[in-house]
Amino acid sequence: MLVSNCLLLLLPIIIWFVFYTQFEHIMKANAERSNLGMLEQMRLNIDSNLKDIEHLSNQMILNPKLRYLLDTQSKNLSERYHLVQFSRDYLKMYSHMTNNFVYDFYIFLDRSDSVIKPNLVTDSHSFYDKYYSFDHLTYEEWRKQMISYHSQTYLPAATLQRNSSLKNDPMKVITFMQSLPVEDTSTIKGSLVVLIDEAKIHEMTRKIESANGSSVYIVDQNHELISSTPGASPLSKSILNELKSNTGLLNTHLNGQDVMVSFTTSEQVGWYYIDVMPLNLYLHKLKQMEHLALWLLLLCILVGSAAAYGITYRNYFPIKRIVEAIPAGKFHPRKAAGDEFDYIMEMMKVSWDEERSIKNKLTQQLPLLRSNYLHRVLQGYYEPPEQMKQSLEFMGIQFPFPHFAVILVQVDDLTRFAPNQSEKQWALVRFIISNLAEDSIYDLHTIHTIDLEKNRLALLVNLLPDQLEHPTCRVKDIVSELHYILETRFKLEISIAISGVHEGQHQIGEAYLEAAAALEYRMVNGQLSIFYYHDIRQQKLQYYYPVETELQLINCVRSGDKEQVVLLLKQLFDMNFSDESITPELGRCLLFSLASTLLRIMTSDTPAYRRLTEGDIHPVRFLLSCKTTDEMFEKAKDLYLSAAESFKLERSDHSEQLLLQIQACIQANYADPNMSLNLLSEHLQITPQYISQFFKRVSGQNLNDYLTVVRMDHAKELMSDPGLTNAQIAKMVGYTSDSVFIRVFKKVEGITPGKYRESMTKCDRRIP
Repeated sequence: MLVSNCLLLLLPIIIWFVFYTQFEHIMKANAERSNLGMLEQMRLNIDSNLKDIEHLSNQMILNPKLRYLLDTQSKNLSERYHLVQFSRDYLKMYSHMTNNFVYDFYIFLDRSDSVIKPNLVTDSHSFYDKYYSFDHLTYEEWRKQMISYHSQTYLPAATLQRNSSLKNDPMKVITFMQSLPVEDTSTIKGSLVVLIDEAKIHEMTRKIESANGSSVYIVDQNHELISSTPGASPLSKSILNELKSNTGLLNTHLNGQDVMVSFTTSEQVGWYYIDVMPLNLYLHKLKQMEHLALWLLLLCILVGSAAAYGITYRNYFPIKRIVEAIPAGKFHPRKAAGDEFDYIMEMMKVSWDEERSIKNKLTQQLPLLRSNYLHRVLQGYYEPPEQMKQSLEFMGIQFPFPHFAVILVQVDDLTRFAPNQSEKQWALVRFIISNLAEDSIYDLHTIHTIDLEKNRLALLVNLLPDQLEHPTCRVKDIVSELHYILETRFKLEISIAISGVHEGQHQIGEAYLEAAAALEYRMVNGQLSIFYYHDIRQQKLQYYYPVETELQLINCVRSGDKEQVVLLLKQLFDMNFSDESITPELGRCLLFSLASTLLRIMTSDTPAYRRLTEGDIHPVRFLLSCKTTDEMFEKAKDLYLSAAESFKLERSDHSEQLLLQIQACIQANYADPNMSLNLLSEHLQITPQYISQFFKRVSGQNLNDYLTVVRMDHAKELMSDPGLTNAQIAKMVGYTSDSVFIRVFKKVEGITPGKYRESMTKCDRRIP
């Protein structure tokens, strides 16, 4: 009654919830549209200014006079005059093309170590010390940045120190950089730098910030912050990871505060313009209405609850007498109940029947209780004698004899019994083993079966006293007959482990541990199927894996000698497992040692380790999953052969890459008269002796001979130009004098350069 009356209170709660949800949705939608509209307007303004900057950059970098200045190396007055003239005639003109978005710009010339800007020509050091410097960069770092490759790159906002006498206050700027010349990405001769006043960007974002109290961020495509509202909290990685589309909205948390994030993408440079607005700012009025609604809802709930309780109490008073009469029920119901009062009275009478029903259900659950109890006994659980006697009587378990043994039966394969290995088939197999053990075979002994796993059972044998000399003979007949029936009649492949015979119920846990230890010996000798604990106790307590063998394995793997790796592994396994006297624990230790050796080999070479683990192979887990010695050998052999193959591939890739680097360096510097083995060594950071021997071994020719061939090939191409003399060609291909060039050319080609040109002229005349 109380519940039914209280359900009436759900109506105002549902109405309030629907009203609040719709109102909140409308306010959020309005705020989202407003934010996206203002962001889009800001994007158009900033993109327009960025487009002007890129237009200014294109105008300057395409100036032919600038290309001449980039190649200028001399610092005499004549060359300095060209710099001044370019600053006066061109840069001053370009400065009138800039808008108020650009604070200033300058050009850095590496070969002359000069910086030019409108009405200024100076060296780089003076420029950095006296005009513009950055707080986060030293002069060396700034100069290194100038000669690094940049393709219309925008750097994040940084503090610029204006060191001139007129303006010495710092300001924050966004730096636009373009390496010069544009078409050459390998040789950087200078850079164009445009300084963008961050305050101008803040003027564009101030409208959004003041409208809704939000913070505006500008982030590049690599999620690096370009600019943000002063004092704004840093963006979290979770927000940056959500920037996957061109525009969007999302609700998230920032610094423990609920925020709404709106973003759009620049079509000009791919920047993300992000607006982060706290939810509590635009939901302030909604919160006020929510508080009022909550108070009204609370009042409604209190008044309604009091009314529901009063009505329920008044209606419940007659039923109270029935509740008080329930303990007095002593007989069964004789007729169906006409109403709730009669139903309750009749239910009192059937309580005794329910009690008997519960007892019957408890009897049905005894097998499960018995199995759980025996499982705990196997794990070493032991009660005081009197308490254990009561527990055994309650569950119908009998231990009439003092001696115990534990037999573990593991089903290795039931394919021949049931090709479809479903849970039903496994349950059938366990049922067969239990029945054979408890009912049909061993009437003289008391045997209890316990399900341990899907494919493993434990037989707790309470042995009948006999006169046999050795205690283990008491269970031999049990094991042999059970094994014979299961393999011949039911086609089951099983492994059986037998513990020693122990006296007293407190020794059952020890017997189970012995049986489990005996079953582990399947790994050492996979051919056997019956394992006695007393047969495995005398084993050697060491394994064979000397340091010399480990070093040989390491060297063979690194050298890629697969045949020797297989031979060493075979010798190692023969020494340890040939006599079958090693324990499973030591066998696993040997696997740990092999895995440790492999990890030491692979972690010393990252590319080889990456190749080995491409297929998600974990060496330790891969080896420890072995169940037999043969499987251990095969898996260890596969891992070590894969490692040897990885090192072999790595050496091949490295040789090919190094040869290409040497040839490319010679092709790029053949015109340098100082080009030699030592210069090549400095460039590649490799000793001259190694380069010479490596090039001779891989290419089949001497390094100097290869350099000569390259120079002669280029010289023959230049000889097709009749306007070039031998002296000019000799200088262009790296020779200091034409006599040396003529002598080398005749030695390589068999004729002098003049005769070679004559033969080229005759050939040209023959061509119609």
